[in-house]
Amino acid sequence: MMALSQTTGYAVMALGCLAAPDCASQRVEQIAAATGIPRPYLAKIFNDLQRHGLVVAKRGYKGGVQLARAASQITLFQIVEAVDGPDWIGDCMLGGEVCGEAHLCPTAPFWEKTRAAIIAELQRVTVEDVMRARAGAGASAPRQAPPAVRPAKRRGRPGRRQLII
Repeated sequence: MMALSQTTGYAVMALGCLAAPDCASQRVEQIAAATGIPRPYLAKIFNDLQRHGLVVAKRGYKGGVQLARAASQITLFQIVEAVDGPDWIGDCMLGGEVCGEAHLCPTAPFWEKTRAAIIAELQRVTVEDVMRARAGAGASAPRQAPPAVRPAKRRGRPGRRQLII
């Protein structure tokens, strides 16, 4: 089964957060807390997205990350290419080297059609489409950061700990 990478999933979640009206320009720490994405990993993702012109980062007080253009203008294909690079989808379904005319794999014609269809769909779907579909499915906005969990003061029997949430 073929799936997009976890990095791509995180990038879509982060861009979806930025597409929300109440999250239009946020610091990386705030987006990480809202989405549950580890902050260092999210910072790396935003660097890739910024290099590809999908987000803009501003430093300093009132700084943060924001979409470089409307969510309706950012496609999943652009996101995948930004975070996973141009070779994110292999040329060979079986994982081999690029097929040539002399060594044409029996799956090559099928894979070329499938690969083209996947790319076309990713070029069609935008961040706005994903957020609209998510809202229609009853999903809420990006989740809130989980409450801090700390060990409770020792009470009762020694050796037993309770967690207070």
